[in-house]
Amino acid sequence: IHCCHPEVIVQRFRRFILANAHLAEAAGGVDGFLIGSELRGLTTLRSDAVTFPAVAALTTLATDCATVLRPGTALGYAADWTEYNGHQPADGTGDVFFHLDPLWADPHISFVGVDWYAPLADWRDGGGHLDALAGYEGSYDPAYLAANVAGGEGFDWYYADEAARLAQARTPITDGAYGEPWVFRPKDLAGWWSNPHHDRPGGVRSATPTVWTPGLKPIRFTEFGCPAVDKGANAPNLFVDPKSTESHLPPFSSGARDDLAQRRALEAPLIWFADPAHVPVIGDVAMLDVAEMSAWCWDARPFPDFPARSEVWADAPNWALGHWLNGRMGASGVADLLEAILARGGIDPGGLDLSGAQGLIEGYVLDRPMRLSDAVSPLAEAYAFDLAERGGRIAAAARDAETVLAIDDTALAQADDRAPGLSPSRALKPLPEAISIRFIDAVGDYRTGSVTVRADGQGGGGTDQLDLPMLTTADAAVRTGARRLRRLAAERDTAVAHVSPATALAAEPGDVVLVGADQAPWRVTRVDADEAPRLALTRMETPDAAAPTNPPFATAPAARLLGPPALVLLDLPPLEGSEDDSRPLAAIAADPWRGFDLFGGPSEEALTLRASASEPATIGRLLDPLTPGPLYRFDKATTVRVAVEGGVWSSTSEAAVLNGANAVSVLCGNGEWEVVQYRQADLVAPGVYRLSGLLRGQAGSEPAMRAGAAAGAAVVVLNTDMVRVSLAQSERGLPLVWRAAPSGGVAGGLAMTEVGFTWTALALRPFAPCHIRMETLADGTLRFAWIRRTRIGGDPWTEAEVPLSEASEAYRLDILHDGAVVRSFTVPAPTADYPPADQSADFPAGLPRPLTVEVHQGSDTYGWGASLRRTL
Repeated sequence: IHCCHPEVIVQRFRRFILANAHLAEAAGGVDGFLIGSELRGLTTLRSDAVTFPAVAALTTLATDCATVLRPGTALGYAADWTEYNGHQPADGTGDVFFHLDPLWADPHISFVGVDWYAPLADWRDGGGHLDALAGYEGSYDPAYLAANVAGGEGFDWYYADEAARLAQARTPITDGAYGEPWVFRPKDLAGWWSNPHHDRPGGVRSATPTVWTPGLKPIRFTEFGCPAVDKGANAPNLFVDPKSTESHLPPFSSGARDDLAQRRALEAPLIWFADPAHVPVIGDVAMLDVAEMSAWCWDARPFPDFPARSEVWADAPNWALGHWLNGRMGASGVADLLEAILARGGIDPGGLDLSGAQGLIEGYVLDRPMRLSDAVSPLAEAYAFDLAERGGRIAAAARDAETVLAIDDTALAQADDRAPGLSPSRALKPLPEAISIRFIDAVGDYRTGSVTVRADGQGGGGTDQLDLPMLTTADAAVRTGARRLRRLAAERDTAVAHVSPATALAAEPGDVVLVGADQAPWRVTRVDADEAPRLALTRMETPDAAAPTNPPFATAPAARLLGPPALVLLDLPPLEGSEDDSRPLAAIAADPWRGFDLFGGPSEEALTLRASASEPATIGRLLDPLTPGPLYRFDKATTVRVAVEGGVWSSTSEAAVLNGANAVSVLCGNGEWEVVQYRQADLVAPGVYRLSGLLRGQAGSEPAMRAGAAAGAAVVVLNTDMVRVSLAQSERGLPLVWRAAPSGGVAGGLAMTEVGFTWTALALRPFAPCHIRMETLADGTLRFAWIRRTRIGGDPWTEAEVPLSEASEAYRLDILHDGAVVRSFTVPAPTADYPPADQSADFPAGLPRPLTVEVHQGSDTYGWGASLRRTL
């Protein structure tokens, strides 16, 4: 919070806490608070020489916050790395006040919070600055950065002003008066934490210490980080934002994006403080809570949509050079990847020196067996290094490394009878006119990218191909191709330099040396240290003058959000083509479609996979009620409208309908599904069809037809897009829970639909008999006869009798009176007699005319089937 007076902000937050304490108490306490940013300016808000009202307000706030926090919750304040250790104004007074000590010592404060953005480097380009002359290998050198965690600027020395920084005029940090230099060293955590603190008003050390005692509480890095910019470690606290007046590049930075600079700056304090020798302990309190070091910053916005969608997030352009870790931390160091590849090739990592392979790589593809050199060469091309032997070890030598030796004409030895100098030669081989590079586009949704780089001069060798099986950008691929062209041109020139034994021993393959009067740069390819010491050289290519760019990210089209699918389970009579399969069918529909798995079980905790749907079913609903209609003939009077999503319904001929076409299933009022066929489908509105020429109660679904269907009832097209559901016979009649969820996932989530369904195996139910007749015999016996139907195999016309679908033939005839059964007959054939004695017993007042009867066919797997009821 930067826009208001810090003391005002604190007071407002305190009032908020107190006003809402009852809510926190009802919730059992809260886990913590976050005030948007550190309250800057605490060191300047004092009414006199010794009071800091904002700090006092913070201390009071800590007491208020503690009243509503859950027990065990850590409460702290995040101080800047230049603020945590005291107030030392550069106003000539000599004042030193440990102004935050009352807050740090407060019993409600759990730790000393520090936003740690201390400088870890003072690197400049070239090799003439102090840190390069000290022998460090560059701004990425882990030893260099580690030495500056508790050393260097802010510890050993400081720059008095910008002029001193430019001149590297370093002023040592000392304390001649009292021998406490840690007071003025913001990097000296151990000194500040391990010593009592004495204020120095007017520069005079107080005899009485502050309330801080050595080792009182652990320190936590509430933030530490570094921008992803060239030489970011020189000033990790700076950031680049064109819209901010506080936007600055680190000193001596080129402004190029540099993810490796960020990575190394993050690793340095992690590695340094992982060493127990660097974390003092007093009693049972360690100086630094290493497990709570919080890297800045992890962003909740999804990568790569952030930073690709700058129209959504205004700060998206700042990501390229910013402190953001999302989108970068999955990358690997090139040296680490190279070590892994060499280890796979059987090379002992202990015999490697890969420090010359610098950079980060987000992804690398090895998709087939290959020679080790083929696996490494794309990395060497893209990251500009060569593998060479040095001291009996394999080493990665950076092609843009600093010069190792300068060999002038006077240092060149005489060879044979010739004057001292180089023995140059040029290979007369044609150069390619262009190089075509393929790569995986790191900012283009990981599509295959391709660029072509043309040579500046006249080439006559056609076009070369270069495959970079790695995540990179078009800009980086162009620079790789241009560097390759320059290298091919330069390496036509080779030379042999005869040198002294000492010079030969000072050079190694891969080194860059300056040779001759013009001090031209050459790369050493071979060292012969025999009786005629000499260096084999190739000319160095000119460096890349173009600064790298930060191309914007592209994203794939926004995915359509998946809602829960429509799910219908159908317990149907036997259908043509699958008459012997009694399992239910599942119809699943969704838009967009992505495939769904169907799970079932007795409860949500016991679901198992039962089916997978690779194609969507067609599901609709009735817009008109479907009343009972005629059976076994076309209904030319009834029409019904159906609303559907997806699919095209079409008309067809009578012959096609009689052969099974245009079949749908309608959920009827008795909970069963009627199978209906139609001849005519007329589109009357978008997604609405009027069906006519109906065949009702097909496939033995007469009981459902008689119940009718209301408007709004589900309609499912019967086709191969539905799937059979796996069920055991023991699960028949059990109410189960069913869930449809996206394929490959769990049986839950927002894109899941749950229904209840009980399977009764209607496909096993015998069809109702037909053509019942009643005959009165001479003795008054009523003889009933009927014709059975079959569930399976009843279509052929050539057979005298349709097959018997059941294991044995059995029927039940019921005599009804006022809807109640008064007598039942179980018979093994399609005929039954009702003798006069039974008639008199059942109807003492005389047999009613007409007489209502029902007949069922029996099944040993289902029971009594659908009934035929007739009044005779």
